[in-house]
Amino acid sequence: MNIAVTHPSEARRRAASLLDGYMPGEKLIVDPSVAFHRDYEKNLDPVTYEVLRSKFWNLNWDHQEALRRASGSLVVVYGFDFNTSIQTEEGEGVVFGPGNLFFAGCADLCVKWTLEHRSGGSGINPGDVFMQNDPWVGTNHQMDTAVFAPVFVDGKLFAWVYNVVHQRELGGVEPGGFVQQAQDVYSEATFMPPIKIVDRGELREDVLDMWVRRSRLPDLMTLETKAQLAGVQFAKRRLEEMIERYGAAVVKGAMRGVIDNAARTVGRRLEKLPDATWRDLRYVAGSSPGDKNLYKLGLTFEKRGDRLRVTNEGTDRSVGSFNITRGVLRAVIANVFIPLLAYDQFLCGAGVLRQIDFLVEGGDRITSARHPAAVSTSIGMCTAGAQAHYLAAKMLSADPELGAHVFAASCLHTLVVNQVFGRDENGTPYANFPFDSVVGAIGAFTFRDGIDHGGGILSMMNPVGSCEGYEREIPFLYLYRKEMPASGGHGQFRGGCSFVSGFTGHRTDHAFISSGGLFQTVTQGLGLVGGFPATAGLMRHATGTGVPALLAGGTLPGGPEELEQLVPDLAPPPTKKFDNRLAEGDVFESWAQPGAGYGDPLLRDPQLVAGDGSSGRLLEGDALRIYGVVLKDDGSVDADATAQARKKAYEQRLSQAGKPRRPGLSRASGKVIGKVLATVNVCENAEGLVLTCSHCGTGLGTGETGYRAGCAELDMPLPSISPYFGDPSTQVTDALVFRRFLCPSCGSALDGVICRPADEPFNDITVTREGARS
Repeated sequence: MNIAVTHPSEARRRAASLLDGYMPGEKLIVDPSVAFHRDYEKNLDPVTYEVLRSKFWNLNWDHQEALRRASGSLVVVYGFDFNTSIQTEEGEGVVFGPGNLFFAGCADLCVKWTLEHRSGGSGINPGDVFMQNDPWVGTNHQMDTAVFAPVFVDGKLFAWVYNVVHQRELGGVEPGGFVQQAQDVYSEATFMPPIKIVDRGELREDVLDMWVRRSRLPDLMTLETKAQLAGVQFAKRRLEEMIERYGAAVVKGAMRGVIDNAARTVGRRLEKLPDATWRDLRYVAGSSPGDKNLYKLGLTFEKRGDRLRVTNEGTDRSVGSFNITRGVLRAVIANVFIPLLAYDQFLCGAGVLRQIDFLVEGGDRITSARHPAAVSTSIGMCTAGAQAHYLAAKMLSADPELGAHVFAASCLHTLVVNQVFGRDENGTPYANFPFDSVVGAIGAFTFRDGIDHGGGILSMMNPVGSCEGYEREIPFLYLYRKEMPASGGHGQFRGGCSFVSGFTGHRTDHAFISSGGLFQTVTQGLGLVGGFPATAGLMRHATGTGVPALLAGGTLPGGPEELEQLVPDLAPPPTKKFDNRLAEGDVFESWAQPGAGYGDPLLRDPQLVAGDGSSGRLLEGDALRIYGVVLKDDGSVDADATAQARKKAYEQRLSQAGKPRRPGLSRASGKVIGKVLATVNVCENAEGLVLTCSHCGTGLGTGETGYRAGCAELDMPLPSISPYFGDPSTQVTDALVFRRFLCPSCGSALDGVICRPADEPFNDITVTREGARS
């Protein structure tokens, strides 16, 4: 009997990738048995190119619909928690579907790892299909299962088709897989690096049995897996038909063209920005139940020419259950820049990734966790995505073209996981989650208010699903689902408003709902360039209420206020508790995160404030308190009183603010040569670069020292912004404030952070003389 033996160096390389997280080198090391199809048409005519580019897009769209029709999972059908792609022979993502976009930074990792570590032995052959859910190879958490297949032409590997689905239940100590209490992966669902589930066209029943055996819902997992297999077979057949019609070289030429054009477009847009460095340091809380500590996340974007370098310097060591691998950090960066820099490039992941270099710190960080750190909860992915989105939006906000695509923090910035599980009235086990808690609002744009209950940046598709659809699958009833009209973050343009859902258990005494996610008092929804943060939402719970009698009488509570009157003990549930009871008579309320604000609220058009007042989008007194707008009894604007109120508001800010830590440069002389922030100009004089307030020209610091230490600082307790903000001291050991950086001359709000009162400001932007002129 002959047994192939892996070379020791190959075994060490594989082991390292599965401990520290796989990041491919410049050149893949692939077994010579794999022959690649690399011929392509270099001079493709524009019409054929556009036709094929559209066909790639439609193939992905149809692939998604094939999955939705076959899956039978609410996560897929309503939540769109999946994606599809077409990839080159070496795994570069040509076009992705409009599902969850962070998979655009994982799909190529799956294929490249498979090429490097599965091309020997039984090899990669026509008719093969692989599947995997290993976060250290390329997926967010264990439930996100990738299924992908090679496409061959004339015996040579031509391309790959791929889909990934959040499979609903793959084991772990908490049903559904979001293991809040995990301290390492051994409490979470079992994960597997790429394994062949179809071998030369034959389904491997042994692998399928192994895959679903660990699930509490094996029948459903069998259906979901076979739906994914059907999806890749469908996509493979469609791509083969395209190749047969147009020819392999022409199709490959179009694939190369999509990537090359996207990379050139992204590079050209990066070149418009000054060569500078943008940094963000923030606190997160909620690593595991009972942990009240704050932890730091650091992220740096260093832009040089047409390239961007990304590091996670300043991030704390991995802890608890909210870590991610470095491949997932790479994925959320791609997720953010696809809509912000490649918004017209058909979701081409490879074109974006080609322009970015990742220098991710090792040593087991929260955003580059080493095995066996716990990674199942998705919290790290959402938090890293919120941080990357915020930093990218700051970086792009000053450019007129790119700034038009910028928007502030949106839903999912502080993930709320309302996993439900138990047994229904027939004793049948279930595990599911309604998407109400993850489809809140989009943050404010640079030119308009955010989109009410529009979703987040992680996905291009954010449908919440119907109440009736969820009630068919989950043994609960909706008491209400309604808009929270005054919930959006304040600003020159305000964030979109969110909505609130109330549930009660139905016909079962064995039902539970989680209150997982990050601590909601430590919001990650930072506003942009002077805009206010968004809250992190809210959860409330009560057991043994009189709601069943109310329902029996034919009435429903109409919203949170009525529920409060009926259930006086309605209160926030314990943080990160996975098994809050939701049986008959119990109630649970979930408010998804709204969008954050953009710009100083005192710059908001008074007529927009009046409109917010008449539509219920302002709490009583906020027109004057936040926006400095005086409204008459009929709701119209008192222009003279408003002008006086705003003048007084600027003065009061400066009188209450702390003095600059490094006294400013007075009114700067020199020529404005650019911007590093929408509110901060770059000026040049004989002595070098000066950063100035874009409103009045006051000098704040040099290009190297940054502007923040030259600002006045005004600290606000978070609950003083709105009653929707909880007090961080109820959940964490340190006090936190919203710190506003003000121009010390005119009082304009230039930016803001959430920090501890004793923290010194970090330098968030530096620019060199050469960089300012790039």
